[in-house]
Amino acid sequence: MRIARVVSISLALAGPATAQVGAPPAPPASASPLDNYAAAAATTIIAEQTCPGVQVRAGQLTTLRLAARVNAGQEAVLEEKLRIRAAQVRQQLAADGRDAWCTDALAAFGPQGTVAKGILATGAPIR
Repeated sequence: MRIARVVSISLALAGPATAQVGAPPAPPASASPLDNYAAAAATTIIAEQTCPGVQVRAGQLTTLRLAARVNAGQEAVLEEKLRIRAAQVRQQLAADGRDAWCTDALAAFGPQGTVAKGILATGAPIR
């Protein structure tokens, strides 16, 4: 059941294959850890699907989820936050254009990330 939920969340984040997505605005400073995780997950998953040569380092994203202390009782809330955040990300991508959005996503979540370092990687295959 947990795998099915992950797949449904991933599909919800994926959206239409032709959708363009931009880096979402950062969550407000008062955002909860769950909001922050949803923003990071939505952005990085869509970046992997949209930006050439970009891959999500799943272990880093999992570490962020653990730090957010997501528990089983929060799964439904998290799923809704992910859907909302993914829609916002897609809107921003459409507004910014792929190249600018990908640059912003890498700046926020890449090796030198200003929001969370190392969730996104470029170049060499991730194992």
